[in-house]
Amino acid sequence: MDIGENLESLSPENRDETQSGKLWRLKVASNVFFVYHDEDGFGNAIARALNPTPHPYTKVPEVLELELGDVKLNGSVTQLRDKDNLKFCGLSEESVELLHFQCVWFLATMVMLDHLEPPVLPQAIYSVLTKIADAEHMSSTFPTIIAPFLVPASKLKLEGRLLTANSGKVPLYETNVSRVIASKTQKPSPSLQIHYEPLACFLHLVRAANLPTSIIIGQRSQSPFNQALTEDIQTLCEIGELVASATGTYFQGEETKTNWIPTAKAASGGGGEPWRAFYG
Repeated sequence: MDIGENLESLSPENRDETQSGKLWRLKVASNVFFVYHDEDGFGNAIARALNPTPHPYTKVPEVLELELGDVKLNGSVTQLRDKDNLKFCGLSEESVELLHFQCVWFLATMVMLDHLEPPVLPQAIYSVLTKIADAEHMSSTFPTIIAPFLVPASKLKLEGRLLTANSGKVPLYETNVSRVIASKTQKPSPSLQIHYEPLACFLHLVRAANLPTSIIIGQRSQSPFNQALTEDIQTLCEIGELVASATGTYFQGEETKTNWIPTAKAASGGGGEPWRAFYG
């Protein structure tokens, strides 16, 4: 697949509406979470803790087939739906089930991609974005993609130097963000260098395709191990609560604190990706 030749087709202004004739199309709410299942479990922790409401709620899972030529890969898509809102509208239990996949009732859609390495990684991300661009959505406007990442400190550089937190604050960065998110994050400097492949690939593709996207970047702690665990969980909770406040969803922070244990390997972030040696 030549990604460069196909980026333009992803743009909301240039989408080919004839694609709507496909037998199956992804259905999405006005907010779409893109979650990358990194090796350290950050993506999985975010996915588990983001819910429509505190209780009761329903998560409707589907398999997302990715088109990568001869390579067959699957992602997943989960619809976040609040059953109580449906009942409040006067719908019976039977009607609720009949509306199981009507995105008009979804508070948000979560699209998840498993851990992959280049050169398959950018192709898989491109395939996911293509599915979102061609999705059926509830409003006349294109849905906003919200992508949270937690990046090792060694993978973020500013003017050739490692990025450090200022005044002890947890650094969160955003690009193309809603006002709610923008008011609670730092705007990234144009000279910020990202050496974390999943984020770099995703950022390049959504920028080139001009898709409405909010990217939230949290920095891993560089503190000694035990302190780093506490600070990384704090960063995850801040990201989760920020995403939830901007989308009308609920972040179950207490579950995250007890179920996510970040590893020292990801926190140290030492060394480069082995595949880079092939390209020089």
